[in-house]
Amino acid sequence: MELLKGYDGAFALRGWRDAGKPSAPREITAHDPVELRARLSAFMAEGGHGYVELAAWSFELNDWVRMDAFAGD
Repeated sequence: MELLKGYDGAFALRGWRDAGKPSAPREITAHDPVELRARLSAFMAEGGHGYVELAAWSFELNDWVRMDAFAGD
């Protein structure tokens, strides 16, 4: 299967410092959700994120769709 040009990844970790305050999330993308799950702890620690979502890109919605959510300590 060939990857789409200009398309960074089908999955993303999207992190917010405070889940209660709307803001633009910090995102890292990849084509493998297993790879992103393996990077979850480091992503939360380095960015000080209190809330992180693992999301998949939906072409129909033209937006991220949450697959899983994680809260920090």
